Amino acid sequence: MKKAITYVILFIIYCLLSFPIAAIDDILNTNNFYLVTSLGFGVLNSIIAFIILKWKSSFNIITGLTIAFIALALAYLLMELRWNPDWDDYGMITAICTNAISSIVLWEVVIQIKKKYSS
Repeated sequence: MKKAITYVILFIIYCLLSFPIAAIDDILNTNNFYLVTSLGFGVLNSIIAFIILKWKSSFNIITGLTIAFIALALAYLLMELRWNPDWDDYGMITAICTNAISSIVLWEVVIQIKKKYSS
């Protein structure tokens, strides 16, 4: 039950922070949406790594950035598929949900690896 609540909270955090992170590109006028969102979610995942993993700083940052890049790559790939254009014209809802779900799955993989090698 505790894990389910944690997953729901993480899903909500990812979904709510997707729009401000995406808006950073407009604020900075970089015209590099993919890089800005990757770094934004990389910072978010690194913060989560410091809270959850409590490993060395460099390993937390590398883990957070890796999870962000893999999750965003999956999100962009599924966004381009445009499964239901009547419901999600630009694939943004699909990308946001895919990013959140794949990030949570990747976090669970990392946590299970940590449990396996720390005991």
